[in-house]
Amino acid sequence: MKGNYNRLFIYLLLVIFGLSSLYGCGSESTASQGEPNPPGVFTDSTFINHLKKDFDDLKACTGLSKGEFEEVTIVVMPPSFPCRWYDGECSGEYNPPNTIKLGSPYLWKHEAIHYLLHVNNGNSDSSHQSPLFQSCI
Repeated sequence: MKGNYNRLFIYLLLVIFGLSSLYGCGSESTASQGEPNPPGVFTDSTFINHLKKDFDDLKACTGLSKGEFEEVTIVVMPPSFPCRWYDGECSGEYNPPNTIKLGSPYLWKHEAIHYLLHVNNGNSDSSHQSPLFQSCI
């Protein structure tokens, strides 16, 4: 008899769980009720394609052949964020071996040059002595 109560209890739990998982199904989302999207960063293929084209153009301009766009990790950051290079904040940062943090898309080419220099020469030129920073941006 005790086994029947255990089975009934488990069955009821499964029914309650199943019904609770359906709660909200078919209801309107908050977006359709006129509320704004949640905060965040939204990108699409247009943005990625633009970054890739710039990257390919930089490789041609710099003459640095090593390094592929697909190898780079791009982290979209707030417009200003703490970084290791300045007491204040940065809007872009290259972190070897392949991470670029972008607070502003306008710094993409600059940070990508750091990456290409690192991959090709073993030195990302954190002191910005390379003429490529002026001639290819």
